[in-house]
Amino acid sequence: MIFLGLASNYSARDIWRHSFILGGKKDYNALESALAERYGSDLEHTSLIYSGRSAICLALKSFIESGKIKKGDHVVINGFTCYAVVEAVKKAGLEPVFADLENPLDVNGKKGDILGANIIRPDYSAETLETILEKDKKAKVFILQNSFGLPVDISKFEKVKKGHNLLLIEDLAHCAGRKYQDGREIGTVGEATCLSFGKGKAIDTITGGAVILRDKEITFPSSFDKTKLVRRKPNGDVPRASWYPVFAVIARGLSHLHLEKYWLGLLLKLRWIERSADTKLQLDTTITWWQSRLALKQLKNLKNKPLREYYLVDDRKKCLSELHSHGYYLEELWYEVPVAPSRYYKKAHFPEAKCINAKIFSEHVVNLPTWYKSKRRIKEVKEAREIIKKQLMKV
Repeated sequence: MIFLGLASNYSARDIWRHSFILGGKKDYNALESALAERYGSDLEHTSLIYSGRSAICLALKSFIESGKIKKGDHVVINGFTCYAVVEAVKKAGLEPVFADLENPLDVNGKKGDILGANIIRPDYSAETLETILEKDKKAKVFILQNSFGLPVDISKFEKVKKGHNLLLIEDLAHCAGRKYQDGREIGTVGEATCLSFGKGKAIDTITGGAVILRDKEITFPSSFDKTKLVRRKPNGDVPRASWYPVFAVIARGLSHLHLEKYWLGLLLKLRWIERSADTKLQLDTTITWWQSRLALKQLKNLKNKPLREYYLVDDRKKCLSELHSHGYYLEELWYEVPVAPSRYYKKAHFPEAKCINAKIFSEHVVNLPTWYKSKRRIKEVKEAREIIKKQLMKV
């Protein structure tokens, strides 16, 4: 059996390390120092924070406070993303502008091409950004997320950035540890670098995040004092942060009896867990010491590899059903709608008519995990891949 949820695949050692790890203030300070050094900043311009969306919001507020942009300006974001990004932009007093994904037919596309077998980038291109800027003079910032951990062509984006005097936020939720084609690490190019430590991310402590300001002319807002941030309680407002790996393993066991949904439903009702997209945006709260220790360990061991594989299939429901019948539980998609999750989609006011490629992509994408190490699990991933490849989407 293989699952997309990272915590569902934890070994007994991983579960013990996550759920019972202890940490101290030195771990918190060490993580901040490591992030500042890795991404080319200093402690004054680096802070841990409650969540990834909080990090993006704080970075944008810092741009405003430093006079680089003003409230009401526009921020270009990926047309295939999480609602957390949309919320962060709006909470900062700015407006998100969705950029459509690269059209795969623009690159050697011919009738009959198997789209799912090609590298169809789930990000917008520098050319698309340029087109947006020609029409939208209020666009002052753009966010790159390097979806699935696949790096964009940063050299092209840098030319656009320089030509239009833009600010760049690199969102490392999917891509921490990855490198651009020119060898530079993702997160070492823009004015700000934001990380999410959420469930299934490149660094996973279930909740948490960090922001690193790389331009010394940009400082945190005067209302923000990182020395006075409130630390989450050891188990947080819900036990999810500490105990999620245990809950996930129980769900994995119950999946043999098709009872996992009832278990997760009970946990949600009891508020012992919460959905990832429901994580709060809080600028006065930070992570626990034990999360800092766990994040620091993962930061030091980041691998330069994609976070997930993805393919486009003709009929996703049919494909997932067949995978499920073989014991492959791959329903936890990135993303089932252009701005996920579905329950927040209407709030995003996504312009489907202007972002047709993102809509098509989100309707046909399936994911495969990349973190398995044992020969048995790797074999199962290969078997799942073969099932998917028989159903790849064609033009």
